[in-house]
Amino acid sequence: MKRYTQRLMGLLSFIALSLPFDAFGFNPRQEDRLIPLTASDGATLPIRLWGQQNSPARIILGIHGFSDYARGFAHLLPVLDLSGQSLLIAFDQRGFGENPSRGQWAGIDRMLADFHDVLLFITERYPGRPIHVIGESMGAALLLISMHHPKTEGFFSVATPSSTSQPSGSNRPRAVIMQSVLLAPAVWGWSTMPWYQTVSLKLLAQLLPDLRLSSKNAKRLGVRPTDDPAVAEHLAKDPFMLRDIPVSMIAGLTELMTAASLQMPKPGHRSLVMIGTHDEVIPPTAYCEWLNRQQPSASSRWFVQQEGFHMLTRQKRAETILAGLQDFLNQQAASPTQAQLPTKELKC
Repeated sequence: MKRYTQRLMGLLSFIALSLPFDAFGFNPRQEDRLIPLTASDGATLPIRLWGQQNSPARIILGIHGFSDYARGFAHLLPVLDLSGQSLLIAFDQRGFGENPSRGQWAGIDRMLADFHDVLLFITERYPGRPIHVIGESMGAALLLISMHHPKTEGFFSVATPSSTSQPSGSNRPRAVIMQSVLLAPAVWGWSTMPWYQTVSLKLLAQLLPDLRLSSKNAKRLGVRPTDDPAVAEHLAKDPFMLRDIPVSMIAGLTELMTAASLQMPKPGHRSLVMIGTHDEVIPPTAYCEWLNRQQPSASSRWFVQQEGFHMLTRQKRAETILAGLQDFLNQQAASPTQAQLPTKELKC
């Protein structure tokens, strides 16, 4: 029971709190521009931009994880954009970062609608530009769901002639997601949790939905999303990381993870899934159940990093992950990936 409690607290944190020594060397730059986007329901979404804003050759769109926010992708641009012609866009999801609804769970439908609104924003501002989406943890779970949802599935390119079609009445090229990367996808659904954890969480969500749990408990239990002290120190000082989490958000996250665990990357859409074997946030049993539940798409590639932590691009072994991302987004051979489901590597 203790181990599952540790895992649950890891979901609350998604960050490592301050370590008892000086750390340096991780300082991603602040966004070049912050745009308040008015969503379809009238609420405001903070959208952050880095890089080539005038006429980018391609767009990299980030969907952040639980407790995190859009700046969690800032460190990727120098690695993935060697030519200086790409634009990195990321947005603070409802309930996170500088979003006005900080600390409130929006629900799957609203999160999908926000993702749709961001894609429309890109369509309007950068028509016809290819998009490469990177989802991390909770963001990867949302990405999985969006690949199959009627509101968003049409944005994902597939290896068929219909992938280039435009909606009726459209005079401008629609935003097209050419390929997707799922980093440590949060697929820890209700069925993978022990019964006592499921009962406790559902009961608390009904009786005490506003009860806040502190991510400091994750540190005491030894949960580490990263093993890089510089990253941990940087995130511990970031005022926009969400640390005290209402029970309602944990229950909502679990609903999202459950829905994501029922999906695989969209058939025909070029996807890369990356998982670490030392993930202290999502348990191996969750990954194994997800992988064993359904057949993979031939268009998906998989990479399991031995001893890799949950924050795959913000850990000591990040170089291998970043090199794989670079190769994949540049549509090269992507040598560090496997074509088949990595059940053997995960010891399922």
